[in-house]
Amino acid sequence: MSESENLEEALNEQELNTEAAYAEEDNDDEDAEPITAQKVLEILETAWTNEMCAPELLQHQTDMLELMLSQVAHMEEQMKDLDKNDFRFVVHQMELERIRYIMASYLRCRLQKIEAFTQHIINQDATRDATDKRLSPEEAKYAQEFASHVDEYFNKVATQYMPNQQRGEAEQRVVAPNLMSHVFLKANVAVSGVIVGVDDEEVDLAPGSQHIIPYQLVSDLIQKNQAQLI
Repeated sequence: MSESENLEEALNEQELNTEAAYAEEDNDDEDAEPITAQKVLEILETAWTNEMCAPELLQHQTDMLELMLSQVAHMEEQMKDLDKNDFRFVVHQMELERIRYIMASYLRCRLQKIEAFTQHIINQDATRDATDKRLSPEEAKYAQEFASHVDEYFNKVATQYMPNQQRGEAEQRVVAPNLMSHVFLKANVAVSGVIVGVDDEEVDLAPGSQHIIPYQLVSDLIQKNQAQLI
């Protein structure tokens, strides 16, 4: 058996191991389905596209990221002893670079939104249940520190010299995303009665159909995975 064939077998084995791990983790849920490495990648790709296109911060996918990082590390370990001139090695290396790019771009996009709408995101997350929070624990810590540093900076250079500055004015400076900006949407399932205008006009979305709609009117469909942004 060639080294490349050994790599193929190792990658398939890792996928099965990942699937088994999820099956064991969810053994208390009769309806839970095992998840493969390919499925994790598909979830991340969809999350990445949605995050890039959505005006607001979406719910984090930390668990999927950690699973994919583990998968990438395993693949890199399996490729160490392979012939670098083997075509299959080159293909696998390109795929790893693509996966790393998706993860880095996804996290970079989220950080940009956190820095742009820091206080708004913190305020919104404070009203949500633990399972619905958009920020991961690491992102929440970063957002709090970033907001604190920004407030400290502005106090040093400006607000301390404004004796008439009122506390209520700080809330007026909170920057929020424009949720009524239009987005391109693709329906994953059939959805009926979607309001698409200020006059309460309703349309039915067919699976696979594409639309241009204000984000706020379909944000719940994105959260429920009934539709995705494109």
